[in-house]
Amino acid sequence: MPLKQLKAIRWAVRATLALGVIASTIANILHADPHPISQAIAAWPPLALLLTIELISRVPVHRRALAAIRLVTTAIIAGIAAWVSYWHMVAVVARYGETGAGPYLIPLTVDGLVIVASVCLVELGGRIQAASVTLPQATEAPSQSGRASGTACGGDQPTPVPVASTATPAASTRGEPTGSHEVATAKQEHRPGRIPQPTKPRRPASPKMPDASHGELGGGTREIKVPQTAEACARWVGCWISMRKDGLGTGPISLGFEDEARRRYGWGVKQIRDVRHAATSGRLREQASLLGVALPPEYVDEQGELMIAR
Repeated sequence: MPLKQLKAIRWAVRATLALGVIASTIANILHADPHPISQAIAAWPPLALLLTIELISRVPVHRRALAAIRLVTTAIIAGIAAWVSYWHMVAVVARYGETGAGPYLIPLTVDGLVIVASVCLVELGGRIQAASVTLPQATEAPSQSGRASGTACGGDQPTPVPVASTATPAASTRGEPTGSHEVATAKQEHRPGRIPQPTKPRRPASPKMPDASHGELGGGTREIKVPQTAEACARWVGCWISMRKDGLGTGPISLGFEDEARRRYGWGVKQIRDVRHAATSGRLREQASLLGVALPPEYVDEQGELMIAR
């Protein structure tokens, strides 16, 4: 049964229990002496039973001994309240006109209603507690998988700088050989009466700068990543200065340094490699100048000075 429906049923059972307790309390007050203290004493047993049932239905107990103690105590309170209320109600019913067995049977309907409602309320409380524990466990697994797939690094992530691609002839995209396309173009240009069209110079591809920190990955080159905002650039500069102070201006950075890198700089090994790559290549200085970020005096990015500082 859904948790929402269980809670709705519990409210209905609680209203039924309250009705029975109110009937018993009114009978006790009517039978008591017309004095506030006497009436309060007569009204106390049903109210004590109601409060006890609410407690055991709402408060979970994880030890069997404690659960047994409170169940026995509740049974004792219920017995006392039933005994006192029964005789109060017998006298009240007889006073207001019931005769024969009526005064002795009518109070049993009230006590029986209270007992059934109490048992139902305790059972519903246990079911609602079990459903409330099961629901968070069912929703926890998707949230953990979502966190695992996300990035653990905070702050601005290094973003790649777009590199211009080498222009390719249009004929190569249609599957024609480049040489034959150039010959056919030359023939068309030398036709009589044809005005030669000016050819657009090809844009040379930007050369990829070598990565000074890529030795850990087996050499080679890769594109340089730089920050795109002034705030991120200032953070990169601060991270690079801290890396130099810690002796990471040059040399390999192993993957086993991941946890320590996140503790020191808030980034993983891959990110601090990108920071060092951008700094040692001079691109971080250029990006700082472009974004208007002032470099502190201790900022060093020349390879010779780095080796001396190390």
